Amino acid sequence: MTAAKPPSPHRLPLLVHAGYGAGQIAGQVFRDAPSLLLLFFMTNALGVEPALAGAAIFFPKLFWGLISDLTVGLVSDRWKAKVPRRLWLLAGAVLAPLALILLFHVPEGSPAASAAYVAGAFSLYMIVFGAFSVPYLAIGTELSDDPKERTVVMAWRMGFSAIGLLVGNALAPVLVQTWGGGRPAYSQMSLVLAGVCAVSLLIAFLASPRPVIQAAAQPALRLKAVLTALTDKAFRPLLGAYLLQLVGSGLGYAAMIYFLSYNMGRKDALTQIGMIVLAMSAVVIAAQPLWIKLSAKFGRKRIYIAAALGHAVVQALWGVMAGAPLGAIYGVVVLFALFNSGWSLMGYSLLSDVIALDEAEHGESRAGVFSALWTGADKIGFALGGTLLTGLALSAFGFSSALAVTGAPQPGSALVGVAVAFAYAPAAFNLAAAALYAKFGKA
Repeated sequence: MTAAKPPSPHRLPLLVHAGYGAGQIAGQVFRDAPSLLLLFFMTNALGVEPALAGAAIFFPKLFWGLISDLTVGLVSDRWKAKVPRRLWLLAGAVLAPLALILLFHVPEGSPAASAAYVAGAFSLYMIVFGAFSVPYLAIGTELSDDPKERTVVMAWRMGFSAIGLLVGNALAPVLVQTWGGGRPAYSQMSLVLAGVCAVSLLIAFLASPRPVIQAAAQPALRLKAVLTALTDKAFRPLLGAYLLQLVGSGLGYAAMIYFLSYNMGRKDALTQIGMIVLAMSAVVIAAQPLWIKLSAKFGRKRIYIAAALGHAVVQALWGVMAGAPLGAIYGVVVLFALFNSGWSLMGYSLLSDVIALDEAEHGESRAGVFSALWTGADKIGFALGGTLLTGLALSAFGFSSALAVTGAPQPGSALVGVAVAFAYAPAAFNLAAAALYAKFGKA
């Protein structure tokens, strides 16, 4: 099957916008569902101590995520003429459901054996994730040679990321709670998510056209391309700021369920997460036209920094509101989602400019390499914050998996650790990201 070339390099058809954006549902589910649920699943259902659970998730994600992303980036650049990037999405539609199901189908065994199984399954999961996420991002940067149109493409992608949020962060925990919250519930939930991911990637495969931006030369398959991209003056500060924000986001996502369960004392924490994500998703979708207009008026660098600062303030505020009425919490959720969507959209839009400028200067496409480094930073930053640092923080402040499995209360020190991981550390990472890009980022 061959895809039709879009009729204009400046205005893409609505079906291309929507079809390409639909692929982000799978990307968001693959990114967020483990970040939100896997650590909690291991500590509260499998009985694994937080530090061990965090390590079992983080190190496979660091090693295999980085290797997979860079390998796929280099290979997809080199083979682009013979193997269109969209074919990687078709492979993902087949392999992604299998990897997701295996991750949450943990055989009975000791906590150590469970941790070892999760580490192995998550290694496969990260290899598959890289196989479709890197080409998917590269496709979006090549659909138009117009920076404004690329921003619109990324806005559609962000809009569909809200649907992915609903599936991975709202529907998934509600399904787990509805089906009893134990091992079987997580297994059943993974079957539903697997089906959604397969359909999402298949739609993106069918809708993605041939790229408008065509390279004058075919890049060599070498690691030097990775080093050159890392030293790019426009890319380096953007990647650094994004990495800091992803570490903070990983902390916040992973610790949210603990904050709701223990600091806020919500017995319906999984259901409340679903409602919170529903509200966040609505804000993300509604906010895209606003951020596009603001970036056109004030510039994307300024909007990126402003959104990062706003996110930091709101995240810290949420940390001191554990005892506030639920209505006030949802007010904070709206602001949280608003600023989060702002720096996310601006980051991807600025990335597309970096890739286009690099190709214009060097005469060859390295979209796969830049995309691999970007998605690698996303996965590693999210994993570092959402697994290793969260697990270490909870263990350091005295969180007990033995108490969690029995449903007993946690000590007061553990609640302090949860607040640090959920609110204050993420706020600090966002402040650092804003400062870094304000000083070194290109407009």
